[in-house]
Amino acid sequence: MNPDKANPTSTQTPPALVDEDDREPTKEEILEDIRTGIIQAKAGLGRPALESLEELRREIYGDADSS
Repeated sequence: MNPDKANPTSTQTPPALVDEDDREPTKEEILEDIRTGIIQAKAGLGRPALESLEELRREIYGDADSS
């Protein structure tokens, strides 16, 4: 007998309801994302790093410089 069916208050989440974003990426997925990023950077796509870092700084510390 399946213990989850016997206990309707079980805390286990059915596999169909598990959010895929909650899982850790595999090594292959990480490497593919890095490859994609390098290809895009070489093609001149995306945003300059300094622009992205400045946006992060504003999000973290607030935009005190805009008076």
